[in-house]
Amino acid sequence: MIRRRLNALRRDGLSTQVYLVALAIALIGPGLLFTAVLLGRYAALERTRFEQDARESVRGIALSIDRDMAGLVSVLQTLAASPRLREGGLASFEREARAVRDTTGLDLSLRRPDGSQLLNTALPPGAPLPQDPHPEDREVVATQRPVIGGARPGPAGRPPTYDVAVPVMAEGAPAYVLSVTVPVERLHQILIHDLAPGWTTGIIDRAGILLARSTDHASLAGQPMQATLRAHPTAAADIWEGTDRQRRPVLYVETKVRAAGWTVGASIPKQRVEAPLRHWVVAFGGFGLLALAISSVLAVRLWARVAEPLRQLAAAGGALAAGQPVPRVSTPIREIRQLADVLADASESLRRRIAERDQALGEQSRSLAALRESEARFRHMADSAPALIWMTDAEGEITFVNLHYGYMFGRSTDTLTRGRWREIIHPDDLASFEAAFEDAFAERRPFRCATRVIDKHGATRWILCEGVARLDDQGRFLGYTGCNVDITEAKVAETALREGEERLRLALAAGRLGTWEIDLASGQHRLSARSAEIFGAAPLSHEAWTRTVHPEDRARIEAALASLLAGEAEYRTEFRIRPEEAPPRRNGARWVSAQAIVQRDAGGRARRVIGIHQEVTERKRAEEHLRLLVHELNHRVKNTLATVQSIAMQSLRGLDGPAVDAATIDAAKAAFEARLIALARVHDVLTRESWEGAELADVVKDALAPLDAPGAQPRFAVRGPAVRLPPRIALSIAMALHELATNAVKYGALSVPAGQVALTWGVAEGRLSLRWQERGGPSVVPPTRTGFGSRLIERSLARELDGTVSLSFPREGVICTIVAPLGEPGAARPGEEGAQAPRRRAAGGP
Repeated sequence: MIRRRLNALRRDGLSTQVYLVALAIALIGPGLLFTAVLLGRYAALERTRFEQDARESVRGIALSIDRDMAGLVSVLQTLAASPRLREGGLASFEREARAVRDTTGLDLSLRRPDGSQLLNTALPPGAPLPQDPHPEDREVVATQRPVIGGARPGPAGRPPTYDVAVPVMAEGAPAYVLSVTVPVERLHQILIHDLAPGWTTGIIDRAGILLARSTDHASLAGQPMQATLRAHPTAAADIWEGTDRQRRPVLYVETKVRAAGWTVGASIPKQRVEAPLRHWVVAFGGFGLLALAISSVLAVRLWARVAEPLRQLAAAGGALAAGQPVPRVSTPIREIRQLADVLADASESLRRRIAERDQALGEQSRSLAALRESEARFRHMADSAPALIWMTDAEGEITFVNLHYGYMFGRSTDTLTRGRWREIIHPDDLASFEAAFEDAFAERRPFRCATRVIDKHGATRWILCEGVARLDDQGRFLGYTGCNVDITEAKVAETALREGEERLRLALAAGRLGTWEIDLASGQHRLSARSAEIFGAAPLSHEAWTRTVHPEDRARIEAALASLLAGEAEYRTEFRIRPEEAPPRRNGARWVSAQAIVQRDAGGRARRVIGIHQEVTERKRAEEHLRLLVHELNHRVKNTLATVQSIAMQSLRGLDGPAVDAATIDAAKAAFEARLIALARVHDVLTRESWEGAELADVVKDALAPLDAPGAQPRFAVRGPAVRLPPRIALSIAMALHELATNAVKYGALSVPAGQVALTWGVAEGRLSLRWQERGGPSVVPPTRTGFGSRLIERSLARELDGTVSLSFPREGVICTIVAPLGEPGAARPGEEGAQAPRRRAAGGP
């Protein structure tokens, strides 16, 4: 096949264009070779210049560090030369050191060579100073010169630090070591000052530990240096080629910090180093190709102006299709020249459009790069923010969430699209939250809503969700951007506060307690609703409050309050009040119990008094009633003992003679016991009534019940209205009924089965009239002598009742009539009752 082509070439020959192009190449070749040599030389010079600039930049950082170290050393040496330190005045020196610490923000330490601390501004004055030898102390003592230490781990959660130490000379020898502890953040600030774009700088101590780094400083400070940066040394000193932590090829330049012996290094991506070189290679290459093309065109035009016009037009068609410039053809043939001009104009127009397109694409590419960089900054900022940040599109679909969504919910953007964000909202809050968001979204207004969510552990949390509409430069709606803040702790605290207030309110309500407060600055009194109810009003001043207190209690209350404010005694008191608008109460004033404490400010001055009120009127009345009952009980016991004494004397009279037989003694004992039992029964009635009195019907029933034998016909016919007897009258009538019934059983109507007793009573004009009448018994014979029962009924009963008692002995049966006033004997008469009735009612309560 090759032989056939060679034969065809020998037969047909080469075209003139081939020879012209070969001639052009021969002419342009030396120029292109020379251009290549110049380009190579330029590349070497440009690399050398870049390395020199990089070395100078690193040296500038080293000089900045040296100046910073020199400033710290100067401060320390000035302190070390302080006469207060040489004179042994550590207290004065400590004040000077703490003043320096307040100025510089750096902590200082003064130690002996063995590490015993004499001063440490990081600790409060007077705090114990632990043994704290520093690695650089030995070198400071040995060299008697300032020493800058390496990286030291900082306290828990704090970045590393380094020390700058100087000797404190005394009599020509180092007596102490004075050092300042500097956080590595200070070095970081030096690194990021005027940092070249794309460069990464760092500072490494003598042990190869990274002290500071322009990027990722917080996470890498205190870590060993990246060894791959020095993978391949270059011809230049202190310059290596290697890879950084992202495994990108870099040019690494370093220099030493003279003051500390540290190393300052900078890694520059090789892409940035070689970018200018690539630019000039492309430029020189394009220039060479352009020169070759122009030479070829000139050669063709010179050697074949007329012979090759059509070939030039054909070649122009290919150039036009490729978007290359079409040279104008100069030929004496008018049609070819016109066609060539048309093609040239079309070529120019096409090239202008291509240039405009390339320019537009370039601007678009730069805009996209800027947009990507802006988005990267936004994402970094959003992921670093301590909140939940989100974005939606114009349809309301989630398009972005930051990393905190992953921390809290275990969700990313992909898992929250197509409405799946609803899965993290608490089911009970979903409907209201969705409605609020849709309303705000439809109106393009700011959105704010607090709702509950379910985190990745299944726990319920509260978040405050806020968002605003996002618009472009033309005002078109793009979606919403928002931020959610975790307010769980605030909600828990709010709930606990409400529950505590509710518990306090219920406790105060259960105890019927009111609260009160006195603002000592303004003199204003504040009362709760219960306290206002107790006082009958809400007094707002000291004078208004004082007017409600009983005049007899005001001085005592004022003295108790003064003692409380002076800190001499507690405020626990009870007093009477007379509210002007309160409804009238029996027995006048009401009683209030008050307790209080003083709230003081930081200086110990009283600011306000806070206390509680409780109405104790009922308790006070109960106490008064109890006192009355005790007095009444004493009176009743004395009366009862007198009654028993009288019964005993009357029942046992006649037993002291010599002719008393056993039967007489037994009868006397039986009578005495029966009378005591009767007395006990009426006492039972009075006890059931709390000794307030007894119903006459109950007294009659209990007195006659033992004597009413069971049978078809009752032995007693009792009739009368309801009458309540005072205790003493009830006792006297009960004893009288017992005596009458006993005599009736022995001698009267009740001694035979057919006998009956009619007992009736009535009340007229405040006097009780009671009638005992027997019938159906043996014929009555008037007694020849008066026995104990008769004397008890006629004399003792009349005296006890302050009334009249009459006994008659008709043949049909004994009749006894008792008439007595219903009031207590010796007490006020009916006309005088109003004077003592209020006192007794007050004792019993309202």
